[in-house]
Amino acid sequence: MKRVALSIFFLLILTQFVFGKEVRTRFGFFIDLPNNFVQLNANLDDLLKESKEFEERMNNEYFNELVSGLSKTDMNIEYLFPERKYNPEFNNINISMTKQDLREISAFSIDELCPEFKAMVEGLFNKRARLYQCFKDPNNIQKKSSPTVYYFETDGPFKNTRMHQIMLQTQKGYSTVFTLGCEAQNCQNLLRDYISIVNSRS
Repeated sequence: MKRVALSIFFLLILTQFVFGKEVRTRFGFFIDLPNNFVQLNANLDDLLKESKEFEERMNNEYFNELVSGLSKTDMNIEYLFPERKYNPEFNNINISMTKQDLREISAFSIDELCPEFKAMVEGLFNKRARLYQCFKDPNNIQKKSSPTVYYFETDGPFKNTRMHQIMLQTQKGYSTVFTLGCEAQNCQNLLRDYISIVNSRS
């Protein structure tokens, strides 16, 4: 009897861990969110005004140049925070979408895009950053309706952090970016959830 009860208990734990819940993003598509994550909508401009530490590390002049011409809704972000175990300030996933056809970007070769992306990160965070990975159409990311998929991994804005970015299309004429920010020692564990979330989009 004890063995049956224990089996049911472990089955329930595994079922909750695997399935999570389907949620609608503020951008209209759905993702499967693991049970240990919570969802929060925000506006990048408003968040920056509240986050002094991030604002101090960021090159405001460069940031303003990057976002010039964007509307306030283009700077809307959906945050996905792990509820337990990790410091959510340094370990989180965010989703953003901007009106830009991904086919315009795919006109450039990956050899042209990689150094440009690295330069953009360095300009934004006002520090040297290492580019660890830069791929077009990686095998572990499903393209679905996207004409192409880009994957970048660089140093993050804070010490001992990394930034993973996947850029793809979820709606025609719009580029969607999934970003994972993580402390280096947590990245491997969070990457599984990150890839799973990206691939679950519908």
